[in-house]
Amino acid sequence: MSWKKLGLGALSIATILSIAFTTSANAAAKGNSPLSFFQASTEAIRYLVDYLKIDTSNGPGLNPTGNEKAGAEYLAAILRANGIEPTIFETAPSRACVYARLKGNGKKKAVILLSHIDVVPAKAADWQHGPFSGEILDNELWGRGSLDMKGMGIAELETMLMLKRAGRILDRDVIFLATADEEQGGAMGAKWFVENHPELVKDAEFLLTEGFYIDTTADGKARYWGIDVAEKNLLWLKLSAKGSAGHASMPIANSAPNRLARALQKLVDSPMKPIILPAVREYFKSISVAEQGQLKQAFADIDNAVKNPDTLKTLQKDSMKSAMLQNTFSLTVIKAGYKTNVIPSEATAELDCRLLPSVNPDEFVSEIKGIINDPQVEVTKLDWIKAEPSRYDTECIEVIKQVAAKEAPGVPVVPVIIPWFTDSHWFRDLGIISYGFLPFQINEKQIATVHGINERIPLPEFKNGIRRLYLIVEKLCRSR
Repeated sequence: MSWKKLGLGALSIATILSIAFTTSANAAAKGNSPLSFFQASTEAIRYLVDYLKIDTSNGPGLNPTGNEKAGAEYLAAILRANGIEPTIFETAPSRACVYARLKGNGKKKAVILLSHIDVVPAKAADWQHGPFSGEILDNELWGRGSLDMKGMGIAELETMLMLKRAGRILDRDVIFLATADEEQGGAMGAKWFVENHPELVKDAEFLLTEGFYIDTTADGKARYWGIDVAEKNLLWLKLSAKGSAGHASMPIANSAPNRLARALQKLVDSPMKPIILPAVREYFKSISVAEQGQLKQAFADIDNAVKNPDTLKTLQKDSMKSAMLQNTFSLTVIKAGYKTNVIPSEATAELDCRLLPSVNPDEFVSEIKGIINDPQVEVTKLDWIKAEPSRYDTECIEVIKQVAAKEAPGVPVVPVIIPWFTDSHWFRDLGIISYGFLPFQINEKQIATVHGINERIPLPEFKNGIRRLYLIVEKLCRSR
């Protein structure tokens, strides 16, 4: 397949080879010194621009789905040109993962740098600039995946290249792994990889991937570094109501649609009770130092704050933070009927439920049934994915804290339970301690573009993120 067909744009394989040769030669001339962060970030921007131009959209109705093989081949070419031999695993037609390993001395277990190649679909007409353009405007790099998560993937790639060029002895192997299909659950990506090639990562102790980020005020000041140590478990439920069919001119009080509507209204009117986990308590207490007034007091004593209905309502205005305090459900699909003047005999709805790590799914389903209190409305499980939490008292966390303390004294590093899902749970199932950390300072406006429109990453923060990630990985792996 030609590079043009792979969508590599202006950056040809010859250019990649030239960049790799020049930087490697310069490093060798300096006694295997690493690239400066300025040189590395400049190189990484070039890589990310062309990576964003490769359309790897993955979503319902797309054919072919993913096209991650093109992205995998692009990443593999860069690794190979820089003296790191990659392996591409084709998981399905046009879909693939890429794996590479930088060897250490084996004194400690390996660390995995994980990213996903696929991105959610984007409708070009909705964007101010093309979602697959890789345009740089006002010092921001635009493109679907710039934050989720091709930007992080290139930061991990550049970290691997800098470690290679530095020529230092490492106590840990560093594994680069970019997978397919994360946006649709990972069956053709991370799940496929751990089921078919667990031997390639079984010696890993830690894994770093997407997750939380450096939460930032509107004026650019860091509030805290958030580390995803756990993810809410995913439970999809189907509600099915049955009743008599009939002509719509003669209403049926207990028709299937009416029963379903009443059941859904009961759920909406019955919010889930707060549950305060130890990691969540530490999170709120840690970030309280940066708050003022009511929020400062509430965060400092979150257990009592959630008992006050007015305070709880205030906390729930922040959908991300409040999701850590309780189980949630979202109504996503409703189906009933086929003709306006016919009352259907069945109506269904689907709920996307996200459960805190301590919650038993069967007990949650029983709670849902109790709230609905209608034997004619059946509740069934569609899917259940459990994500085991990772320990927070590890060398990896200590290293992140040390890097943060040097860069931003007084800014806390805090554990976070994120409401969304990443590929890390597949590796947590293998016993690998996994953390989600996006090393970029991001504010609420910027994070809102993820899975939305006009996704972009500020170039200064992309550069800073590469430096932060390199310092963390190098400190975690270097021989002492």
